[in-house]
Amino acid sequence: MDTLDKYLIKELLVYFFMVLFGISALGVGIDFLAKFWSTGTPFIQAVEIYLYKLPKFVQQFVPVAALMATLLVVSAMARQNEVLALYAGGVSNIRIVSTFVSVVATLSTLAFLFFDPLLPFFENKRTQLEGPNPAQIDNNSKTPENRFAFWYRSENLIYRVGAFYADTQTLKDIELYFLDSNFQVQRKIVAKKAFFRENDWVVQDGLEVNYPKDDPFPKSEAFTELKSLIPEKPADYATVKVEETTMRLRELRKYIERSHRYGVDTTLQRVSYHERVSHVFSPLIFVLLGLTFALNPLKNHPTSKGVALSFLLVFAYLVLAKMTLSLGRGGRIPPWVAAWLPNVLFLALAGLKLTRVKNA
Repeated sequence: MDTLDKYLIKELLVYFFMVLFGISALGVGIDFLAKFWSTGTPFIQAVEIYLYKLPKFVQQFVPVAALMATLLVVSAMARQNEVLALYAGGVSNIRIVSTFVSVVATLSTLAFLFFDPLLPFFENKRTQLEGPNPAQIDNNSKTPENRFAFWYRSENLIYRVGAFYADTQTLKDIELYFLDSNFQVQRKIVAKKAFFRENDWVVQDGLEVNYPKDDPFPKSEAFTELKSLIPEKPADYATVKVEETTMRLRELRKYIERSHRYGVDTTLQRVSYHERVSHVFSPLIFVLLGLTFALNPLKNHPTSKGVALSFLLVFAYLVLAKMTLSLGRGGRIPPWVAAWLPNVLFLALAGLKLTRVKNA
C-alpha cells in the first residue's frame, strides 16, 4: 500500500462514517418527530423503539454514504488540483477507481456480515415493544386459519385441498397423488372430506385409483374411510404472516425453499431476498457512478454540487427501485429482475460515463 492509497483510504473512511452516522441520525430524528406525537407511545418507550430502529437506518444508508463520501473526497481533491496532479504524474483513472472500489467493497461486505445477524435481533426487540408479531409465534402455539384451494407436498405425496377449516379441523375436496422414485403417479385418491381424529387424518367418501406397472389399465375402487394417508397436522396449514426483516438472509432462503416444496406462493419473500442481496452491491455501483461524474481535473466541483448530485442520483435510483419492486411483488416480472434491474441500469450508466471520462 503506497502513500496514495493511504491518503485516499483515510479521506474516504472519514467522509463515509461522518456522512453515514449523520444522515442516519437525521433519518431517525425525522421519523421520530413525524410519528411519535400521533402514536401516543410514552416518551421513554418511543426512544427505546427508535434506538432499535437505528441499525436499520444505518444499514439502509450505506450506499448513500458511499456515494456522498466519494463525491466529497474527489470534489475536495479537484478544488486543490490534486486530481490534475495525479493525472500529470501518470496515475490513471483505473488506478484511482480501483482504490475507491476496494475500500467500498470491503465496507459493504463488513456491513452485510455485521447487520445480517444484528438486524433480526433488533427488529424482534422493536416489535416486542410495539406489540406482538405474528411471525414470532412458534409452531406449537400458532393458530391456523381457514385456507382455500392450495397444494401441499410431503415427501412422495402431492395433494390438493379445496378448503381447510381450522375450527373443525376438516379438509374438503381432496386430491392425493402418490409418486414413485421416478415421479410417476402410482396411486390417486379423490375424497370429499377428511377429519382430524386421534392424531391422524381420516379420509372419507372417496375413490381410490391404482396404476399398476404391469397393467395399462388403472384400477379404481370406492371407499368409505381410509387412514394414515396425510402426514401433516392441522398446525402445518397455518398461514402465519412472515416478517422478512426478522429473518437472516440464510433463514429467509430456507423458508423460501421449504415453502416452494409445499406449493406456497413465495413471490413476496423471493423479491425481498433478491432485494437484500442486491443491496450489498449497490454501494459499488454508486461509487463508480459518483467517480465518473467527479473525475474531471479541468472542472471545479463545489461541495454543494456534490451533495446535490448525490441526492439526485439516489432519488432516481429509489424511484426506479420502487417501481421494479412493485412490479415484482405483483408478479409482473421475475423477483430477481425486480431487485437487480436498477443495479444493472445504473452500472451500465456508470460504465458509459467511465468510458467517456477515459477517452476525454
